[in-house]
Amino acid sequence: MRFTRRQLFKAAGATALTGIIGSQLSHRASAHVDIDEEIVITTGEMFFQQEGKAQGEAIRVPANKVVRLVFKNGGTVLHDVHLGKDADLAGRKYNTNLAAPFDMMELPAGGEAWLTFTFEDAQKGEWEMGCFQLAHYESGMKAPFIIE
Repeated sequence: MRFTRRQLFKAAGATALTGIIGSQLSHRASAHVDIDEEIVITTGEMFFQQEGKAQGEAIRVPANKVVRLVFKNGGTVLHDVHLGKDADLAGRKYNTNLAAPFDMMELPAGGEAWLTFTFEDAQKGEWEMGCFQLAHYESGMKAPFIIE
């Protein structure tokens, strides 16, 4: 089997990025751990919706469990996903970031991606998931994100 140089660099970059994200977000988060809970979240034109729940309804995740958040953009435009508190609309971000160093993820129309987290007791409480693409947050593209 032969690969072009571009294919090899692309594969190496994706592998390196996955390793960086997994190692920095959580000491337990990687592609090789058992997932305690998987939550599927669809984005669309100005909404987040957890599978089996209403649009904009609170997304509840357990603390101290390995949780995989699977995002599916069912819309026709680019959306992003931020997790935090205290929205800064001028800066297009949250002032308090739930999962630093993770800042945000962009999801192209029709795209899918997943993130794996282990939220700790100190992070319990009400946070928010929002899209800060121009005018999306202001149009209601946000949902409570509660760690229990």
